[in-house]
Formats: sequence, structure tokens, C-alpha cells
Amino acid sequence: MSKCKICRTEFTKRSMTHKTCSVECAEELVKREKVAKQRKESRAKRKPKKTLSSVVTKADTLTSQYIRRKYADHEGNVSCVTCGKVLHWKDAHCAHYIERAAKMTRWLEENLKPACPSCNVYRKEFHKREYTLVIIDLYGREFIDELKQMAAKVLTPSKVRELAEEAIAYYEQRLKELP
Repeated sequence: MSKCKICRTEFTKRSMTHKTCSVECAEELVKREKVAKQRKESRAKRKPKKTLSSVVTKADTLTSQYIRRKYADHEGNVSCVTCGKVLHWKDAHCAHYIERAAKMTRWLEENLKPACPSCNVYRKEFHKREYTLVIIDLYGREFIDELKQMAAKVLTPSKVRELAEEAIAYYEQRLKELP
């Protein structure tokens, strides 16, 4: 005895391919299989969703380009936020006051300034101290506390994707507006 694929009643198979107990159930099975095939085909046609890491990388790239170009003069030079060294924007880093690991502040414009690679990578204590003074001068002490509170929030991957996609849209538009 076998169970019908549609109504789940027991019936005796007349052949190996026999899946239903009646003609009505067989017609219903054909309809369901047709719908399933259409769903599968429509899924195959859909544009594949980009991975989270690729979306985050694109947001990082656009954000970095915008920040470095925003602070560049007419010759394309920027000065390091901590030591004041002048270098071309393509040679500068996009420094984060609150580290990049904190996704909530990762693409926040106020958290980002151009810095020379030396300060941003090798002179971390000096960089953090000087960067803190710059942030206080620009935005006030309370803003640092706000950044720290924002950075403490744990985000779901879907929220990170949403923030990254917002950053992509925002910085793509802002890059078009730059000279």
C-alpha cells in the first residue's frame, strides 16, 4: 500500500510511476508540479543577490573615495588629519575615528577624515590622540560619546546590508556632485 501524494489516503499502486489514488488527485498533482516548475524557472531568472561582503566592500570603496576627494584641494592634495602631512588624495587613507569594525559608524561621514598611511597604520596612539582633538574641535565632546554609543550597538547582517546599501547610494550621489 502507498499513500496518495495529494489526499494522503492509502491506495494500491498499479505501476511504479503511480502516485495518486484517483484521476482528480492526478490532475491536482499535475497542477502543483506545473506551479513548482514555474516558481523554479522564475527563481532562476532572478538576478542573484550580491553577497554581504561584496556590498560592504563597495560601500567602503565609495566612502573612502568621497572622503578623500572631499577634503582635496584643486590640485588633489589632502592633509593628514593627525600630522598635517600633505599628500595626493589617492595616496591617503580614509581614517575612522571609531574603528571600522563598528558597522553603525563605519560609513558615517563625521567619523571619517583623510590621513597619511603612516599615522593611520603605524602610529595608532598618536593618531587616536590627535584625531580625538580634531573631533572635539569640530563636533564637541558630546559627539564622541554619541559615536561610542552608536558603535556599541550590535547589528544583524540584514541591518549591515541595509546600511551599506544606503552608504552606496549616498556616496555615489555625492561623488557625482564633486568637481
